[in-house]
Amino acid sequence: MIFLDTNYISPMLQEALIHTKMPMYDIVNKQLINESPASTFELQDNQLVIVNSENAIKVLTDHYAHLNVTRWSNLFKNKVAFRKYLAASFPSFYFKESTLQELSMMDSSTISYPIILKPAIGYSSVGVQKIKDAQQFTEAVQQLVDNNGLSTSYSKDILNFQTFILETYIEGQELAVDAYFNADGKPVILNLFARMFRDAEDMSDRIYYTSKKVVTQYLQVVEQYLSELATSLDLRNYPFHIELRIDAQGVLIPIEINPLRFAGIGTTELGVHAYDINPYEYVLRQWEPDWSQKIANMDERIYSFTCAEFDSQLTFEDIESIQHEELKQQFEHLLEYRILPQDSGTTFAVIFFVSDSFSQNEHILSLDFMSFVTIKNEVLALSGLQK
Repeated sequence: MIFLDTNYISPMLQEALIHTKMPMYDIVNKQLINESPASTFELQDNQLVIVNSENAIKVLTDHYAHLNVTRWSNLFKNKVAFRKYLAASFPSFYFKESTLQELSMMDSSTISYPIILKPAIGYSSVGVQKIKDAQQFTEAVQQLVDNNGLSTSYSKDILNFQTFILETYIEGQELAVDAYFNADGKPVILNLFARMFRDAEDMSDRIYYTSKKVVTQYLQVVEQYLSELATSLDLRNYPFHIELRIDAQGVLIPIEINPLRFAGIGTTELGVHAYDINPYEYVLRQWEPDWSQKIANMDERIYSFTCAEFDSQLTFEDIESIQHEELKQQFEHLLEYRILPQDSGTTFAVIFFVSDSFSQNEHILSLDFMSFVTIKNEVLALSGLQK
């Protein structure tokens, strides 16, 4: 069963659904898509469930709270609960749950910096801050207090600023992996991306990339970690997106698991361009990639995606126009440029591209996407933003 947020269904997900004829439930209109409107459905433990939006987790919680798939999904969604679950495996990893009031009363001189501050229930990198010292901590908390947490267009089930988590900042390469536990509980990797940052303070989701070198270097160690994780996660037919970092000692430390979905708003489909894996079709058909063959067939180029966004204090209603054609010209080898619908938060395009070196990625990291956005005059006057 796939729970679909029909506000946006990526092209390759649509293709996979056509090929596999997977039962579909529309969470927006609250009905089965490929059955009669009056049809009902029941879920069983270990039945394959996949979503294209975390809004579907609430449907599972409201109607199938007794199932393992729902319990595990809510555990992964809550970053504090997930850290507590992992505590025995990583006893030296510091984390602390705090309300906004508790943060404002905390003695910032007692914290071991650098540290990450983020919402306990979050999405993407919204609200995630790397804090390097006590002064920056005080300033970050004061900003949250002044803004009463943070305003957001996401539902509170997806992104919630009532509770925060402080946790150790992990130095090292960050990876993002799309995978699933198959019917036997074996982890199957479908995508392996590395994350690229503008500088040491950058926490944005600006660029992820993959290449023959990335897959060759990290596939085995990630497979080993997921196999170890599988021994404590008695889950079957379970898709997930996991983010990890490898520290200086080569230890893989999980940052978070996003339940029942792959990399968001279709970005998982970078793997189709890089190594011809449509992750939706693979999980729906329970296929496993032959990675040795995939690696042998890959070229030496760098395959990347970027999410073009406007400023977080704006909405699509504040935008006069977006110069998509001008933005396209910033890419030397554009693979695909997807314009997103107006209910996609602050992301207005997902862009897939390929390059022979990291110079193209460095150029995109330095771009100001707002220079391709024209704001309505009345909004400009009120906001103080510059044209």
